[in-house]
Amino acid sequence: MDDDESVRMALSSSLRSARWNVIDYACAHHLLGDTRRSELKLVVADIQMPGMDGFALLESIKLWKRPIPVIFITAYASREVHERAKRDGAAGFFPKPVDDAGLLALVSELLKN
Repeated sequence: MDDDESVRMALSSSLRSARWNVIDYACAHHLLGDTRRSELKLVVADIQMPGMDGFALLESIKLWKRPIPVIFITAYASREVHERAKRDGAAGFFPKPVDDAGLLALVSELLKN
């Protein structure tokens, strides 16, 4: 999930090329309002988004009956933001531009059955 369409499309394409099913959202409210959200197994979300940021989205997801992992991406990576992501329970953290190989490896690790 990213409000920047080009980033969203690149991430979706990378995940689809690894044969993952992908639903992309422009903002947190679209994800939270989607009736298919119960089918989600993982979320990749930008931290800086209009309306609801990634940290607020993570807190919302943690309240679900079946919380799922959230991986953060951000163009504003700093040690403080990274530490907050870890402290708040994010499953991963990637600065932009995203290391596709690293992201795909983490997704595979988190979703292995």
